Amino acid sequence: MNRESFQLIGYGALILVLFAVFIMVLGNLLGLAVLVAIGCGLGLLSESIYPSPLSHGRLSATALGLTGAIVGNVVFGAWGPNLSHVYLIPSLLGALIVSALLRAKVRYDRLRRIEDYTAAAGEEPLAMSLVEHYRLIRFVGSGGFAKVFQGVPDRTLRESESVAVKVFSENALEQDDFAARVGREVALCQKLDHPNIVRIHKADEQNKLRYIIMEFVNGETLRTRMKQGRMEVPDAVNLLLELAGALAHAHSKGVIHRDVKPDNIILTPHGCKIMDFGLARQSGTSDLTQTGSAIGTPHYMPPEQILGEKQLDGRCDQYALGAMGFEMLTGEKLFDGDEAIHVVIKHVQEEPRNPREIRPQISEALANCILKMIAKDRDQRYPDMDAVVAELKALKPEAIALARPIEA
Repeated sequence: MNRESFQLIGYGALILVLFAVFIMVLGNLLGLAVLVAIGCGLGLLSESIYPSPLSHGRLSATALGLTGAIVGNVVFGAWGPNLSHVYLIPSLLGALIVSALLRAKVRYDRLRRIEDYTAAAGEEPLAMSLVEHYRLIRFVGSGGFAKVFQGVPDRTLRESESVAVKVFSENALEQDDFAARVGREVALCQKLDHPNIVRIHKADEQNKLRYIIMEFVNGETLRTRMKQGRMEVPDAVNLLLELAGALAHAHSKGVIHRDVKPDNIILTPHGCKIMDFGLARQSGTSDLTQTGSAIGTPHYMPPEQILGEKQLDGRCDQYALGAMGFEMLTGEKLFDGDEAIHVVIKHVQEEPRNPREIRPQISEALANCILKMIAKDRDQRYPDMDAVVAELKALKPEAIALARPIEA
């Protein structure tokens, strides 16, 4: 348990103890109700005016406001109007003083947090900027045309309410089709509601900054994980199942990703998330790019995408998922080369190796599933991602059993 959890338990226990003490001392519920109204009311009012960055800010404000009301009723003496043995003015003064002290601490803590965020931000020019009501506290990563930051509500600085803010570069803004692509990404992704797909909240522009606000996922990319070596077979199969299920959902909404790769997969303790549908498009529509151009990542790009075919479907995502599965299971890329052109030529012309040649512990059924997903001819692949999910579920028990070490 972290410090915040202990504080939460402590404030809850304090409220219960105060209730018990008051009932024993004064012996009436009406007086308790008056104190609760004064103490908790002032505490919640101060919290709404100057919120705490803690997730249990309301509970702490309530507990301490009630404490102030009880202490004020005892310390400042019996004077002024009273109701059921509760002296209103002393109770009000006590709640005000304690609430004011708590707000002073909250303000001090906020300034300290901002100093810490600023120091950690280094020389990143956009760090600590405000985008709408979010403060960009941490640089997360960057791609070809955008930087991603962790943003928190500026009023509270609560990291539990973090969002990811994707800010596009000036080079991206100069592209003729940029606005269309951003609008398309947001419109397509807002159709998607799946636990393994990052949710998009909105896109807008502020002070010549074009940005997308999306769900913040705290974890590491699959690329980072794969740098540590091949994955255990059960972990790889479970991850493939999650990803296939997420892509099946996207395809059911008519959305294909077109850039499925380890850098676009975030791993968390609770599963995975697919992000960055920046190259996604509605299935059955033509590309916004010039005919014959290939968009995607060479190591995971299917032959039909490399050759610039206009009518892509969900089977291009299936090929990319199969290429990732090959790498997760074997620790080696499906095809590799010194230059990107060498890699794409291999995707078009060379037959892939059987994963079992590299790692014999892989079951034949799992190897055949991977090979079918990465077939050169998309008509030789599974008809859709739902079929991939069904196949992976069917072969999972045997694949895990065969990969289990033999006990002596």
